[in-house]
Amino acid sequence: MRRFLWALLPLMLAACAIDQSRLGHFVNQTVQPGMPMDQALVRMQAEGFYCNAGGGAEAIIACTRTYERLVQKNCVERVDLIRSATQVKTVGAIDVLEVQCPK
Repeated sequence: MRRFLWALLPLMLAACAIDQSRLGHFVNQTVQPGMPMDQALVRMQAEGFYCNAGGGAEAIIACTRTYERLVQKNCVERVDLIRSATQVKTVGAIDVLEVQCPK
């Protein structure tokens, strides 16, 4: 039984690791600049993100998602969708922010 637990330890620790580049790749596969903002919000929300698209006129829409970990406290993944300067209803840029985890 002890060997089995020791064999599982690396898998458990890997599940707790934060991979910032994986989040960036995932977001870039989900939404892209030039995409209609409404479509980008629907896709982000379908992936479990909460986006503060309240009034709809903000230049930056912040999206967050809780990243649940097995052993340690949960982290928050954060992505800003920035409206195009020339086309208000279009994504101009995407900013994948650093994942925040409690220490």
